[in-house]
Amino acid sequence: MRHLPTSVALLCVLGMTGCTSRPPTIAHVHIGHAITGVHVTPNQEGYLVTAERRGREAVELMKLAAASNDLAQIKKNVAAAVHASDSEEDFGVKQAIVMAANHITFAATSDDATVNVQHAAPVFASDITRVVERCELIVLLGKDVAVSTSAKDARPSVVEMGKLTDANMEGEDSNGDGVVGSAPSEYGLAQLRKELEAMIARESPPYQTVPQWYLFNLVRLPNGKWVFDKLGRGGNIDGYK
Repeated sequence: MRHLPTSVALLCVLGMTGCTSRPPTIAHVHIGHAITGVHVTPNQEGYLVTAERRGREAVELMKLAAASNDLAQIKKNVAAAVHASDSEEDFGVKQAIVMAANHITFAATSDDATVNVQHAAPVFASDITRVVERCELIVLLGKDVAVSTSAKDARPSVVEMGKLTDANMEGEDSNGDGVVGSAPSEYGLAQLRKELEAMIARESPPYQTVPQWYLFNLVRLPNGKWVFDKLGRGGNIDGYK
């Protein structure tokens, strides 16, 4: 039996040559950036995964703040929760979920997008609104805590921030119908994940997890065209994220 040279076999594993399967569609690579992985996030995880991780951090930090009577410690934990919720440089919840929505939009506007993705993308982009708003409220309340002169003075803002960080993860029941996340205005990351998973489940041909090589080597040319960098440099062309 004739064996492939090691270098050729490796290329097949990476998915560069199409030895065993067809390359994924550009639309599916963008979806993969939202839910699986992308080379610019801190842990090279998908944007939604980043949002969920940062959201959990914010929840735990606010629990610590709520349990403390030490004003300095409260302010420290609150500042960290604010950073986890809204941080340009470290992909806070707000920035990560916006990037997830951007990539679902990129998927929908790709030449090979299905009608399913085209219809789902603008809905998802709209449905992240409440999470973004909560993050902005967390920032404002964090400023109130920062200027508080006592733990008692900080407490009301800490309590409200805790509710907001919890809602960003699990959703809320703001309309009082007894159901958490029954409307987009109540959505948290849990509902947004279900929305994307439902979109993926409707895909035909079926969506398959995109290999890392494709996720890390999709670039946008200056003319706006999406292509795979065959040299596998994982770089950004035209500031692509």
